[in-house]
Amino acid sequence: MGAVALFLISSWVVLLDQISKAVIMRRLDLYEVVPCLGGFVRITHVRNAGAAFGMLQNKQNLFTAATLLAAALVLVFHQRIPKREWPVRTGLALGLGGAVGNLIDRIRFSSVVDFVEISPWPIFNLADSAIVLGVALILLWILRVPGRKEE
Repeated sequence: MGAVALFLISSWVVLLDQISKAVIMRRLDLYEVVPCLGGFVRITHVRNAGAAFGMLQNKQNLFTAATLLAAALVLVFHQRIPKREWPVRTGLALGLGGAVGNLIDRIRFSSVVDFVEISPWPIFNLADSAIVLGVALILLWILRVPGRKEE
């Protein structure tokens, strides 16, 4: 999985994330709730001017700088990871796409559009899901690397 795959995966994440947020903003008023799956999942249009779990509210410059730094690190380290280590490279691509998707919101709206509500978790979006999935892939790879000493 080379640079083209990194670009394609990240681009698809950004595209799907931005389309989903555009649909939510067009169809739902802020704070409007639509129950789904018997109320197990709710589509709830909110804005988050902070980080995960609403921490560090209104620190947009910090988040923008951190996202740009993280994106640069992904681009540098992705090329150094052997192509056979596709879970790590895919995880980085998913994380990059998610970070860019949320960065676009921060630049456009000074907050991130969130809308998926599954109790007990905080409300999230597709970009957040891509980041979590990317981190999970990397962590699973770390736990399965052959030659690691068992402790």
